Amino acid sequence: MVYNDELPPRVRVLILGGGIHVVGVLHDLASRGWMDIHLVEKKSLGQGTSSKSTKLIHGGLRYLRRFSDFSLVAEGLRERRLLIGLAPDLVQPVEFLFPVIKSAGMPKFMVKAGLSLYDKLAGRYRLLPHRLVPADEVTAKAPMLDQSVCKGVYSFWDGQTDDLGLVYRVAASAKKLGAGISEGCEVTRIAPSEDGWTVDIRGPTGALKKISALYVVNCLGPWANTLLEASGITPTHRGINNKGSHLLFDDIGLKAGLFLQSSKGDGRIFFVLPWAGYTLAGTTEDLYSGDPDKVGVDDADVEYLLENCNQFLTKKLKRADIRQVFAGLRWLAVESGHGLSDTSRHHVLGERVSKRGLLMTLYGGKLTSYRNLSKLIGDRITNHFGEFAPSTTDRAESWVGASDTPEVPSVAERFVAST
Repeated sequence: MVYNDELPPRVRVLILGGGIHVVGVLHDLASRGWMDIHLVEKKSLGQGTSSKSTKLIHGGLRYLRRFSDFSLVAEGLRERRLLIGLAPDLVQPVEFLFPVIKSAGMPKFMVKAGLSLYDKLAGRYRLLPHRLVPADEVTAKAPMLDQSVCKGVYSFWDGQTDDLGLVYRVAASAKKLGAGISEGCEVTRIAPSEDGWTVDIRGPTGALKKISALYVVNCLGPWANTLLEASGITPTHRGINNKGSHLLFDDIGLKAGLFLQSSKGDGRIFFVLPWAGYTLAGTTEDLYSGDPDKVGVDDADVEYLLENCNQFLTKKLKRADIRQVFAGLRWLAVESGHGLSDTSRHHVLGERVSKRGLLMTLYGGKLTSYRNLSKLIGDRITNHFGEFAPSTTDRAESWVGASDTPEVPSVAERFVAST
């Protein structure tokens, strides 16, 4: 744990959780000049899904399946370019190779159309345009890709990050601007009060403390509704957990990431990409209904990933070569009549009102667009309070650099080692 600020008896805004959206809201409000704001996290910052993602800062090419998600993609593409400029040591462009497979998946014309639309939605925020890659260049960038199963291979560009490093950078930026952060503090109950909300918190020593807050922002993800229900507060939305499973290997020689379509007719996308000196393989479309504290990568996940990825590789990924495994959960608002793959990734913000102030619960949200979503939450709070000031998280002066950011644990220290 890095931050152990004393819990205040009263704050204007109390933010619950330790993920990227939590530190994002804290940073946003601090960038507006709000000083009376505090974050509480049960464990350590970024230890949940915010350090167990696919490490991508992207618009979400696969979200183009739904017209209603086009605006989400466009937002992500704008934020991708902005974050590359604000934190270039943490967010960097990465090339992807998209093989068009002969036996299944989307036909070549559909892949071409999707990539053209992706470029169009990016507009002036585009990195490099997509293109068809000649076979010799494919071999140089992905020598293990089996081109005999491909009709062709396209190239497109997105962004890649150290997700935990980004959480640390945003938190350090908020802290420098005057925000408070307390790790090792578990929220046990929220109740409306005459002056907003009263929040019961168990501190690092086990002692209970009450904090009065005008605004409470509940960004606890898979635990958000559990806290509300334990507090006797009916959630505004029902949530669903989207599990992402990932396998980490030693570097297999990729010079670009692979964007792979499932050949099993389930419409899923798989990634195999270079990251932090390793090769990362993963997918993010599994419904998870178990205990969020016990989420992990099981044998069935491993077999599914290996089987699907290996259909494209001449040098197969093997179970014995797995160095690390990790899984994260993304908390989404349930849409009636939709399965997980076609549930929108748009965020939903549920609100409960006390005699003063608001209790806001976040459902959904993407790593890529965390900053803009945090700005929307900051706009809502400051407008409601009647003391609006613009967010400045889009400006370099609101950010600290690498030298002012706490040291991030190494890759080997972050995940559960494979057996």
